[in-house]
Amino acid sequence: MASGWDAADALLTTTSRSHYEGRVQRFRTAQAEHHATRQEAVALVATLLDTAHNTQAHAKTGTRLRSLIDRESTERQALARQTAGARAATAALAADQAATADKQPAIAAGQRAEQRLTLALRSKLADAISNRLLLPAWFATVLGPAPPARNTDRWLECATRVLLYRLTYRVTDQVLALGTRPDPEDEHRHEWWEELRTALRPW
Repeated sequence: MASGWDAADALLTTTSRSHYEGRVQRFRTAQAEHHATRQEAVALVATLLDTAHNTQAHAKTGTRLRSLIDRESTERQALARQTAGARAATAALAADQAATADKQPAIAAGQRAEQRLTLALRSKLADAISNRLLLPAWFATVLGPAPPARNTDRWLECATRVLLYRLTYRVTDQVLALGTRPDPEDEHRHEWWEELRTALRPW
């Protein structure tokens, strides 16, 4: 299970992937807009050549063309500023795609291991409850001595996740169900701890 997490941690986070994808998409949109501006300017040049000089249509076309030339210059400069970032984002996404293919077997194996362990813990907890065994103090403090009459499945799922957390990180605290708050530097554990703390509130 831990190996699967390590493999997943080597990939881009959802936030990072969205950031890179957004940067690439903005660059492509800017490219399309710049291309459209250039095409419109070319069409206006043709119109300008086809209209008689010193006519209102000629003057309007010339004014419009000058505006487009200014816009094209601004868009071209903006593209130049975005190019390096877009290339870096494209490279990062390509590398992540390759890494995902490479690490997918380990991630899938880790997920299967987590599912098996979760089912085993849920089964043992259900047996303990059905046999009216005395549950640890840390358990009863946050989840009560027995499952509630309503939302029993949700309670059992939450309790199982707490057991899985304690087993995974070898938490032995007999008072605090989740032990002490983990270091934020340990992102996976810290995020899980926060999720469980929130999930325990209703009970």
